[in-house]
Amino acid sequence: MGHSATFAALSVTVLSLPSAIVQPLIGWLLDRTSRHSVAICSAFIAGVSFVAIPFVPSELGVLSAFALMGAAISALYTCAVTMLGDRFTGGALVGGSAAFTLAYASGSAVGSSVTGSAMELVAPAAGPIIAGIVLLAFTCVMIGNALICAPPS
Repeated sequence: MGHSATFAALSVTVLSLPSAIVQPLIGWLLDRTSRHSVAICSAFIAGVSFVAIPFVPSELGVLSAFALMGAAISALYTCAVTMLGDRFTGGALVGGSAAFTLAYASGSAVGSSVTGSAMELVAPAAGPIIAGIVLLAFTCVMIGNALICAPPS
């Protein structure tokens, strides 16, 4: 999208660093609030961050979106692993954790390929927009699931 190699390297750092920094806050939220709500908010923030990138005019703004995105994606994974631990124990937990790892790796490979293809075939802005739309659709599925599976009051 016209940025320098130095900016690209800085972007990776800005994307990764907040994911480590927010983990204590995410753990605190997961212990004290609804885990589904934290997951839904994390997916929504990540989705909006992706969609916003092509429309942010400044490099500082893009870096801010990356920081928010990195924190939200990391929080989403932490939420998923925590909710897995709520539902399963023993061998089922180990199997579920292995399945999460496989799904995460597969999603990373397929997601990178689809995003790169979209950027080449359509426009550079298509990559983050498609990734954001997928995350926002996932957010809608999580909201629907929460509404359908909500315990009766």
